[in-house]
Amino acid sequence: MTLALSGQVVEPGIAIGQAHNIQRNEIEVGEYRIEPDQVEAEIERLFTATSEAGDHLEALAKRLRRVAGASGEEIIRTHLAMLADSSLIQASTRHIREQLCNAEWALQLQLETLVSEFRAIDDAYIRSREDDIVQVVRMVQQVLAAEQPDKPLVDVPDRLGQTLVVATELTPNELAILHDRGVAGVITEHGSPYSHTAILARGMGVPVVMGVRRAQALIREGEQLVLDGAYGIVFADPEESLLRHYLEKQSESDRYRRSLERSRGQLAQSLDGQAICLMTNAEKPEDIRRAVADGAEGVGLFRSEYLFMQGEPPDEEAQVEHYRRAIEALDGAPLTIRTLDIGADKSAHLLEFESLRNRPNPALGLRAVRLCLREMEMFRVQLRAILRAAAAGPVHCLIPMLTTDREVVAVRSLLDETRLDLDREGIEHGGENMRLGGMIEVPAAALALERMGRHLDFFSVGTNDLIQYALAADRVDENVAHLYDPQHPGVIHLLSHVFETAGRIGLPVSVCGEMAGDRRYTRLLLAMGLREFSMQPRSLLEVKKVINETDIGVVRDAFRRWREGDGETGNESLAQYLDHAQLHH
Repeated sequence: MTLALSGQVVEPGIAIGQAHNIQRNEIEVGEYRIEPDQVEAEIERLFTATSEAGDHLEALAKRLRRVAGASGEEIIRTHLAMLADSSLIQASTRHIREQLCNAEWALQLQLETLVSEFRAIDDAYIRSREDDIVQVVRMVQQVLAAEQPDKPLVDVPDRLGQTLVVATELTPNELAILHDRGVAGVITEHGSPYSHTAILARGMGVPVVMGVRRAQALIREGEQLVLDGAYGIVFADPEESLLRHYLEKQSESDRYRRSLERSRGQLAQSLDGQAICLMTNAEKPEDIRRAVADGAEGVGLFRSEYLFMQGEPPDEEAQVEHYRRAIEALDGAPLTIRTLDIGADKSAHLLEFESLRNRPNPALGLRAVRLCLREMEMFRVQLRAILRAAAAGPVHCLIPMLTTDREVVAVRSLLDETRLDLDREGIEHGGENMRLGGMIEVPAAALALERMGRHLDFFSVGTNDLIQYALAADRVDENVAHLYDPQHPGVIHLLSHVFETAGRIGLPVSVCGEMAGDRRYTRLLLAMGLREFSMQPRSLLEVKKVINETDIGVVRDAFRRWREGDGETGNESLAQYLDHAQLHH
């Protein structure tokens, strides 16, 4: 008899194959006493293991860069920053000296302290990073125990093309290994669609369903499984008719992927002739080339954090060179550089991890433009670099996480001062033509858009933060992730207000959050009035295909009926309602 299990959607797709349960055996960390004359050798052992773990993470970061793009590498860079954090290694060293204990146990003592501090933080996003620090410490402990970091996967076959892996949870490292072995799909009992592992799965295109309670207890080893990633459903021992249905859907999915190739050379234009601008998000020059090949008309969001998360803040020349390489890759198309967006989960060396962790609510604290306006010298260096790079091609400057128009005025004043400094020094820049934009991520900014617009040239909506702030639901916390809903009526009205207000005051607006690159919401955004999207490169062809198959007038009328209460969606979501309006037109 078919057993249907439900979880949370992570990466759409259909996977069919046999179940393989990964049994995770927690590493046993024992305590033993060392003699005083062994302390220095034990500390050296800890440092050596830390270095080996760092080498493993560096190699993993490069591998993920190839298969999952910049977002995959950034996750591992976060782990590397944790590994270098003084509160972890230095405190463990202190435990070795004071308690005369082995390195494994010293790490365990400090891990328990850090975990208790994480759990006391009144911010779900930062609390969710507890998993990251546990993974980092476990990796060092495995090296100390002379075990390989992929120990839970030693009994997994080398080729997994017809295998669906079932696990309690997976680390980014383990998912990368499974991807290398060609895993068909992944099912986990825990995890959020916005966790680091989920982000990697999307970058790799691996069908995944997370949060399937008691999956390992209910799914038998070798049992036939069907995973429907689009709906977050797993069928165990499917009936013949159900299996045939999904085999046909899988074939349709393969045909769909091939059809995307036909979109590569097409313009992004709706059925009723409206041209839509598709841009890409990037953080390295090499990210840009694939996107341009797929039809990106420029970079709508160039993240500058990458440079700042490699160690000490980069100097002016390093930043200028980095931005110029991106400009060259665009060959005349515009580059929108977001100023430093560090804080909350991205601490770099500007905010020590320990101080970040001890703040009462970091996601609502010192981050993004708030941090930049406090660290003025660092910010001036970045603005100089952006202005200088703008001499090489069209560059726009984007300010993240604006809350008040006073912040915009402060940044404009700094830009003007910096431009005058460069003029006095006789240094070439492109400041006269550079536009200044603001990211709308805070609901208060969205509601004060007209006032913000007096000092800005364009808006870019960061839907990730805007939605979670509007719903007071952390998208990476599996306990409340189900509340993170881009189609919540309050979110729809907030986004509609932004698009309508921007249109009324005559300023361009784009969306650069994940919603822009999710083809399920493309018609919804078009119906609300959006005409400029910026997304990860892998999403460009999918979104373009939806645009090319949409009559904007039809979906706009359906959306208007919904807002006026005349549109009956029944059990459908709003996005599905608009899809059906287009289909039945």
